[in-house]
Amino acid sequence: MDKVVWWEVETTDPELFQRFHAALSGWSFEPAFADTELGADYWIITAGDRGIGGLQRADPSASPPSAGPRLYVAVDDLEAALGRVVALGGLVERSRVALGGDDRWFGIFRDPTGVSFGLWTEHAGRP
Repeated sequence: MDKVVWWEVETTDPELFQRFHAALSGWSFEPAFADTELGADYWIITAGDRGIGGLQRADPSASPPSAGPRLYVAVDDLEAALGRVVALGGLVERSRVALGGDDRWFGIFRDPTGVSFGLWTEHAGRP
């Protein structure tokens, strides 16, 4: 098992998730699978013209997971991206963290639906 082929997010408020991430990352969302055997309330997450993941409505009584995988998205300007997160209603959980070397910095945020994401950059912070 050496190749990630898909990732998915479940949230009780996929409409809020879509508004937030469309504004933050420019992602778009295409409804899918409602008329299949799966019968899911599901959207394909797209970046440009390619599907990159899936979004599914979680059971309304579900709470966001506190353990599990976290998706990291590459950004050029970590502080600007974290600032947009806050402006759009998200919460910064961890500001810039240096992992050593000259290409490894990250931050973590929680979107308004409670889903946690990481941001990764190859660029040092502003002096």
